Amino acid sequence: MSKGIDDFDVIGNDWYINENDVNVSQTVFENNTYQETPKTTYNKSWLTKNKVNNEAVVSFIGDSVLDNKAYTKTGKSTVDYVIDSFDNKRINFNDQSIDGYTIYDCVDTNKVNDKSDAVVISAGGNDLLASMPLLGVTDDTNITMGLMNSELDKFMYAYETMLNNLRRTGRKFLLVTCYNGNLAYNPTRFNSVDNSSLAIVSMWNDRLYSLANRLNSYPNTNLGQSFDVLDTRNFMSVKCYYNEIEPNERGAKRIAKHITRWINHNGVL
Repeated sequence: MSKGIDDFDVIGNDWYINENDVNVSQTVFENNTYQETPKTTYNKSWLTKNKVNNEAVVSFIGDSVLDNKAYTKTGKSTVDYVIDSFDNKRINFNDQSIDGYTIYDCVDTNKVNDKSDAVVISAGGNDLLASMPLLGVTDDTNITMGLMNSELDKFMYAYETMLNNLRRTGRKFLLVTCYNGNLAYNPTRFNSVDNSSLAIVSMWNDRLYSLANRLNSYPNTNLGQSFDVLDTRNFMSVKCYYNEIEPNERGAKRIAKHITRWINHNGVL
């Protein structure tokens, strides 16, 4: 059965950013700790988008959960904070995440090299957002849920196609769920559909867990691969968002910390 990465044992809760931090933008993520240091210029050439690092051992593909430089106000994204935690330029990473990416954008296997031992994927959120108008088509809840179920099934077929294209012997996958966000930040955008939106997010995440469990249950055909799920709903709070849905610095660091734990736990690096 697929184990949520947040279930892995840790010593204390050192990964968690204090909710009372009033100036988190002055911190950087180094060596798995948060330290007050001056801001530095961040420019790592091997993270150039669409330039696949053929020597990378960890690849990232997906949406603004990973590519959120525009929302952290630090010039760094979730992926950048993961890389900072290792602080070792000899480690090769391949970041192909793009703000706005849908599942269909991630199906392109050319974005991940054959040598990557691990692939972190965050996809599905933008697909769900694009389907939001369906929530207002009718007042009949049964019809609405039927429409959304059909949409989610379509998205899951695309997601599984993406994973099948990326499968390699011994490769480890971390599937990042969609979070609930802070819908109250912009009630106009989610007017009258905020509760149903959260229900749809849960329905999608249930499918993600089910897919990971199914793929992990075929030892003779999964080629030694593993599929874990990072459930962002378990540690993201309303203070983790730049607006109603995009991760700010606090959110990026929390997600990065969990990804780092997963990489270390699996002995990837």
